[in-house]
Amino acid sequence: MQHYSEHNSAGAYDFFVSYNRADVEFAEHLVNSIEKIECDGRTLRCFFAPWDIEPGENILLKIENALANSRFIGLIMSPDWLKSDWTTMERVIPVHEDPAGVKGRIIPILRRNCTIPPTIRILNWLDFRTDRNFDREMRRLVARLTGKPVRQTIGIEDENQHPLQSIDSLKPDLQKEIIVSNLFQVLRMPETVNRAIAKIRKRSEVWELLGEGVKVPIFALREESQEIYSFAALTNPQQKLILLVKDPKADKLSTSEIISSDKSAIIVELLNRSMTEHLKSIGMVYDWKNKKTFFPLEKEGDEVRYSTWSIGNREYKRFVVQKTKSGRYYVHRSVKATFTIMEKNLFLKVLPGWHFTVDGLLIPVSKRLMQSLSAKWMNMQRNHSILDDVRFWTYKISEGTENAEINVGIDIPALISSKPFSAVIDKGIAEDYRERLWLEEPSPDEFAEILDEEEILEENSDKESEGY
Repeated sequence: MQHYSEHNSAGAYDFFVSYNRADVEFAEHLVNSIEKIECDGRTLRCFFAPWDIEPGENILLKIENALANSRFIGLIMSPDWLKSDWTTMERVIPVHEDPAGVKGRIIPILRRNCTIPPTIRILNWLDFRTDRNFDREMRRLVARLTGKPVRQTIGIEDENQHPLQSIDSLKPDLQKEIIVSNLFQVLRMPETVNRAIAKIRKRSEVWELLGEGVKVPIFALREESQEIYSFAALTNPQQKLILLVKDPKADKLSTSEIISSDKSAIIVELLNRSMTEHLKSIGMVYDWKNKKTFFPLEKEGDEVRYSTWSIGNREYKRFVVQKTKSGRYYVHRSVKATFTIMEKNLFLKVLPGWHFTVDGLLIPVSKRLMQSLSAKWMNMQRNHSILDDVRFWTYKISEGTENAEINVGIDIPALISSKPFSAVIDKGIAEDYRERLWLEEPSPDEFAEILDEEEILEENSDKESEGY
């Protein structure tokens, strides 16, 4: 890649701007901002068609020449940009010259949600969808154009100094930031767990012994030792678990001691199974094969299902399952809510994701298509979107309460905090921080709009699933 100072001839441009006229105001604002930046004794220079193509000039030749003589090519992506023949040409020419993106000339700029073409989706893009992102993403863009580090120091002495003039610092910004995780601490657990010798070794044998569909409290079975564990009483004659016990005598073991031992996986399994039942109780479905939990359509024949969640006193809505425009499959927001042990403490780990069915209810797409679609949809998400999904699923798990109560088979439920485990650091990136991470309103649900323009994504996923 050519360095900034190596490409400064009179006929050359630093940045070619590809845009659709529906985004002309944003494009003009972007160009004005870029051309105010000075580096190595001169200002950056953009090719912007309304300013650089004179009346009577051959438009096609002018664009072709500008593309060839621009160090970087900015693609201002939006639904209108995708549909334009002119912008398609401006995209295809540089992609044809560098299909793998090795030269790094193409800089995707997402202005409005759209289905990013597969040839562009492999590149890291700038998020200019909201005005509040403008300064932050401009710093990233200008750093790329000038070949200088994106991080800057704070505390500029001259108030009139443009913040982009300090981008050459290698130091992180000295500012307090809170790092929010997707871990939620278990606040209360049963003090003891019951253990006994079982009549069977495998879970499949349980239903052979008791009969299909028989309801029993949550239990864990250890095949190697033929032991059965449960928070519920194993020898209670009013519960079916007693039919699985070989010896009517059961031991009571300390839950905390098991967590600290090499048998901690027993407690994790009991909690995971309890969480699965909890999610089912609020209307979700668990796909055992794909290990995902999701909301199905409320009734067969529907095309979308929405769910609400609250932050403070405000309520928000987002889709949890929706039929794609082509009708070939349904997109579900999914969650993996599993438990883990860190430093002898129990945490619930919330992993948001995507699931895909052919009927919007239970039937998943093929395994290969599931993997392909999941990867594509997850790759389209940015940090703020993932954070909002974690907040959404935490609200659902806790049913909008301060702490989630999970039935583990006894009268006293396990209690899980609905506030994430977090840490405080004193360094970060200026203006790249959301002050009230867990309490501020969510970002717009960009996927609701992307669903309307899914054909390209679906077609490529289908080809991959068929082995093209």
